[in-house]
Amino acid sequence: MSEAAESGEKRRRVLVPVRERALRVEDLVVIDGHRTQRRVLAERLQAGGYRLQHTPHFLMAERAEEPRRLLVHFFARQELDADLGACFLEELRPAGWLATPADLAQLFAGVIGSCSPRDPALAWRRYGENTLQRYRLLLQSAQPQELPGPASPIAVFSSLYRRVAALIGREPATAAGTLLDAGCSFGFLPLLLAEVCPELREIVGLDLLPDAFLVARQLAAERGWPQVRFVQADLRVAGELAPLGRFDTVVALHVLEHFGPEEGEQVLNNLLAATRRLLVIAVPYEERPEPVYGHLRVFSPATLEALGKRCLERWGGQGGRYWCEDCAGGLLIVERSQDEAEAASTAATLSGAPAEA
Repeated sequence: MSEAAESGEKRRRVLVPVRERALRVEDLVVIDGHRTQRRVLAERLQAGGYRLQHTPHFLMAERAEEPRRLLVHFFARQELDADLGACFLEELRPAGWLATPADLAQLFAGVIGSCSPRDPALAWRRYGENTLQRYRLLLQSAQPQELPGPASPIAVFSSLYRRVAALIGREPATAAGTLLDAGCSFGFLPLLLAEVCPELREIVGLDLLPDAFLVARQLAAERGWPQVRFVQADLRVAGELAPLGRFDTVVALHVLEHFGPEEGEQVLNNLLAATRRLLVIAVPYEERPEPVYGHLRVFSPATLEALGKRCLERWGGQGGRYWCEDCAGGLLIVERSQDEAEAASTAATLSGAPAEA
């Protein structure tokens, strides 16, 4: 190596102390190990009395003394996106480090936050922008693209988002209307729809946990999208949804599996009451509920078909229709007829409920 090249190499190597790459989340210390020498780091941990487990993306360390558990990850900044969850399940669950939704939340907070321990909000902003960009590229492509790994959350939800956008754009009644994303989580769908369906007058993302959509709210404001807003509400409580009014389209993507049968029926009733024209429900098809994601029940094509029939019965009209599709699991589309939609809006107005979202 020439003297100039060696000098440039030294300039590129910025030594950051491990303590400045570490973030404690409850009883777990997570360390950003990107661009560190794994062998040297492992030797240091072993010298400190830690028992180690290695996976492609992680180094797990445990001992009897505090700090008892250390997790070193090796993700680059551009790899911080929604597919982290798939890596957690594939690599950390077999090692006994992931069993519950609380474990999953702890891992997300630790891995993302450790990339900027002094300003975790900056790291979450990076996570949101990285994920949004991956979704954007998929939705802008001419054909759906296959992403590596069948468990990729981005692969799953990009398929659902593409189908929702197509359903909205198929007719003027929904394309120029209003939309509610019930259980929006991080709020990626409302942001993407603001780009691919600019004719939508209002797009509302709703979730029980407002911290999840803080980045999406910030991004919507920066992009000048007043039609996009986010609200906190409990889907199980009719009184929290009713003030929002009715929406031309309501989507609930991988939401119902998080509720038991009784609460699930409450949620379904509230979604139906909020829908003026089109209700879109997506559920995973699983052999058993996934405990890490907090799933409480499973769906099959037969149970989804029965759900569609109950939706029409509860709307009480004869002119509506429903159909089921295969799309990253099961997709149920329930549609009121134009006359039913107008009657529902009139009834809402006469009862004092807001007719527009």
